[in-house]
Order: sequence, then C-alpha cells, then structure tokens
Amino acid sequence: MYKIIRTKRSKANAIEIARYYEGCKDGLGEEFFQDYEKRIEKILKQTPKIAQIVYKNRRFLALKKFPHNIVFIINEPKKEVQVVAIIHPKRNIHP
Repeated sequence: MYKIIRTKRSKANAIEIARYYEGCKDGLGEEFFQDYEKRIEKILKQTPKIAQIVYKNRRFLALKKFPHNIVFIINEPKKEVQVVAIIHPKRNIHP
C-alpha cells in the first residue's frame, strides 16, 4: 500500500478552501473535507493506475462535490503519493 504525504501547501489549500465554504454555509467546510478525504482514499486504493499525468509528473483528480482538483505525484519506488496542492481548475493551471 502507498503512503500519503501532504505538503504544507496542500494542507494550507485545504484549510483555506474549507474556511471559504464554511463562510458560505454552516457545515459546508466539513463537507469539503469529507469529499477531499474520500478522494484521497480513492487515490490510495487505485495507485498507481489512477489519473493520467497532466503536467510534468503531476496527476489531477477532481473532487466529487466541489470544483477543485487534488494535484499529486506518485513515487512508485518509495510507494508514496505526495499531495502537492488542491486547486480550482479555472484559477490555477500549473501548481
């Protein structure tokens, strides 16, 4: 099984996005985190087959309920998945 590594940037992205949604509606920030964690689980279950390389060595996986992508790198020799960022596809093209 692969190990997940979350960069400081990806952690900060998740917190910032959740705060934004929580400000829009109570409980929406928690829904964002739940959606994000479910997609992380999917990445771990389907690594290394999940998602094509989109930019350099980065792969993107869209969240189900929110308009954001998880940007990640798979390091097969180390059996690691590094979450690089969480981005809105219309705002950040290349993290």
